[in-house]
Amino acid sequence: MSKSKDLLSPTTIPYGALCPVPIYYGIMTNPQPHNDAFLPSEMPPLPDEQAESSPKRTGKKITRRRFLKYSALAAGAAAATAGVIDATVIEPHGFRVTHHTFRLPGLGDGWDGAKIAQITDVHVGRWSDFDDARRVVEMTNDLNPDVVALTGDYVSRASAITSALVEVFRDLRAKEKYAVLGNHDYWADAPRVAAALESAGIPLLTNKHVLLRRGGDLLCLAGVNDVWSINPPPDATAALAGAPENVPRIVMSHNPDYAEVAPRDVKIDLMLAGHTHGGQVRLPLLGPLILPIQHRKYAEGWVQGPTCPVFISRGLGMVTVPIRFNCPPELPLITLRKA
Repeated sequence: MSKSKDLLSPTTIPYGALCPVPIYYGIMTNPQPHNDAFLPSEMPPLPDEQAESSPKRTGKKITRRRFLKYSALAAGAAAATAGVIDATVIEPHGFRVTHHTFRLPGLGDGWDGAKIAQITDVHVGRWSDFDDARRVVEMTNDLNPDVVALTGDYVSRASAITSALVEVFRDLRAKEKYAVLGNHDYWADAPRVAAALESAGIPLLTNKHVLLRRGGDLLCLAGVNDVWSINPPPDATAALAGAPENVPRIVMSHNPDYAEVAPRDVKIDLMLAGHTHGGQVRLPLLGPLILPIQHRKYAEGWVQGPTCPVFISRGLGMVTVPIRFNCPPELPLITLRKA
């Protein structure tokens, strides 16, 4: 045996000399690069082996119950979003004409079929502007009413009492148009609101009346001051003083609560009111959340008072918050018929 072979022979290298036996054994039997961080028994598994030994990932199964739950949540979120859009964008300015018929006792042939448009609670100021008021006037003119009854709260702020307010209401084309003031008009500046309406050709009926003639027959239209006003307080007796008893009487009152305290000995055939906004927000089953009146039965629509029927319009504007929900603004058109 040659010397070189002797040097390669395991018997010529003492155990533990030069390198550990396992590595020496590896060099001799399998001269491959190695990682001395692992011993042969600790080598990581090959990729195929690792894939086979690792657990399989599985997604959660969508059960019918979970599907229905997520679908209900999605539908609820969509409904809530639609409700918010409707209450803040669509409904507040979605003015609509509502049609009504009222059989008025003692109505003559000349007034049979006559139409009264009621404008109330426009609230030009914070949440409604002159464009909104102009739309109301244009809609009213399109209805071609015989009488326009304006029942208060034309502004929400004193800053809205300008020449623009006069110009808007001056465009009302009805021959017969009369007004009373509301609480917001008083809070803003009652004398200036009254002057603006007078300049627009709309007389105020503050505790007084007028006799309207149509086809030879008379109709009495009266107005009382707002119940929240003390100068002067509302007074149906004064308003109807001198009016013929046999002539049908319609009284305008901004606040419908006046129907509860109107004198029992004064004949009133119909009262027109506003003020409530119908609650402005009406929840299903619960109805209006807030009503600025003492007697909640006068929220909106037709209500029988102690002495006369009362019609309460939901009005056209908004106060406090720019929201209407399930309570759209309305422009009522009432057709009078013989009883």
